[in-house]
Amino acid sequence: MGSFFRKWWRLLAAVALLFAAIQVYVRPSPALERAEPVRAAGTALFRPFYLAVDFLHQGVSGIWTHYIALVGVTRENERLRREVAALQEKLHENRDAQLENRRLKELLRYSESLERRTVGARVVGHAISPWFQAIFVGTGSEAGVMAGMSVVTPHGAVGRVHQARAGLSEILLVTDGRFAADVMVERSRVRAIAEGIGGNFCRLKYVSPVHDVAVGDRIVFSGFDGSMPKGVLLGTVVSVDRPKESLFQKVKVQCAVNFQDVEDVLVVLSRPSIPFREGRE
Repeated sequence: MGSFFRKWWRLLAAVALLFAAIQVYVRPSPALERAEPVRAAGTALFRPFYLAVDFLHQGVSGIWTHYIALVGVTRENERLRREVAALQEKLHENRDAQLENRRLKELLRYSESLERRTVGARVVGHAISPWFQAIFVGTGSEAGVMAGMSVVTPHGAVGRVHQARAGLSEILLVTDGRFAADVMVERSRVRAIAEGIGGNFCRLKYVSPVHDVAVGDRIVFSGFDGSMPKGVLLGTVVSVDRPKESLFQKVKVQCAVNFQDVEDVLVVLSRPSIPFREGRE
């Protein structure tokens, strides 16, 4: 015990003096009240300490208050973020609904211009085979869809029905190698046979070197074989090659429809006028 006091007597004495000074300042005795100069001297002596204590108190109080405020702000920000995310999701849904409504109105106007009985269909899948070009729609035989019927959009031809069953139909795209139809150059009325070559392209077969076909010409279906309504756009000529050793020109056509982006189509509910063999299972 004695060693403790010997070691810490200075600190204890300072604490005792400080406590006494505070007591004198807060609750002065009558004797000290008469000794106002002594009290004033004590006040001046300990004023820096009081200011330091008050500064620390205000600082700690301010830090705590700011911490509580920041916690509240963080929670409020999190709530606002959730509300913004919910509003953005609703905005996207409304935008998708508006775009779908616009597409369906465009399909309706186009179906009226065809002057044929049609049925709308939603694209539900794409063929994954690298050798075949096809899409699948969620409308089938229950709606009167049959193999051989043409499939179109307001932007151009898509293809024809290859197989139809209840609730699902396979559409052979115009870019598939198995697709062929009678077409003509819109400008010069030159007729040819369009055949799919994959990608987003077709080629025109049996175009004589003397026939007028140029890059930029629009190719439309003639309607003579009944495989597609007359005037439906196939695409635009992107290259014309006239080899000397060949009997026919090599004409390449880029299709007007981007088949990867197609979402809704029209199926023309009429069979082609030429015999058509349904696709094998």
